[in-house]
Amino acid sequence: MLLAATLLFHTTLNFMEENIEDFETVPLPPKKIKKISTKNPIIKVNAKERNTWTLVDFSTGKTQKIPESESSKFSQISWDLGFSRTKIISNGGKTNPLGKTGVINLGPINFDDIKTAPNIGYAQDHRSLGNLINKELAGWYNYRTRTHNIESRRNVYALKLKDGIFMKMRILNYYCSQEANECRSMMCTREEAACLTIEYILTEPGSSIFVIPDTHLAKNIPAPAEKVE
Repeated sequence: MLLAATLLFHTTLNFMEENIEDFETVPLPPKKIKKISTKNPIIKVNAKERNTWTLVDFSTGKTQKIPESESSKFSQISWDLGFSRTKIISNGGKTNPLGKTGVINLGPINFDDIKTAPNIGYAQDHRSLGNLINKELAGWYNYRTRTHNIESRRNVYALKLKDGIFMKMRILNYYCSQEANECRSMMCTREEAACLTIEYILTEPGSSIFVIPDTHLAKNIPAPAEKVE
């Protein structure tokens, strides 16, 4: 029986080695990576602290850190999205019943092709197994079992915010000083992780039309590639 178990183990191991892509957490994207460059506003969010939310107000560029144990403060400050390592929450639903934020995952489409925000279909946060979650944001990354790295799927998201403002965004990178494609072939350390680079554009209050960045940049968060602690 021991011999049979050993043979079964080695047979299974050999099969996994030959078919490793079938055992990835999610399917592997194409090997060739297209490097993305953008003239749109970009913000870097420091979400390194565990059990702490970095709350971002995209209209003002202000961030605040709130411990998970002080979630009652969510309704007392102005914010749109919250980040903690790979977790993302939005200011609405079960996270904050008074919040207005809703999210739609538009998928891996061309960011600049989205000219107008959708009118309906925005999802707010709910609880799943005791955790706050927005189903539209939950699958924003791939986990690489070979390198144990996080890789953004670069989906585009439409958000409905407070004051009649809409936003479109996508997460470009999860690492502080490494390019996303560099972390596909080598292990990027935990110390490098949880600095999310986010591309986004806001509408004017009361409008659902995304304005060309060159004429609207001053009303968005200050400068491309600026790191906000």
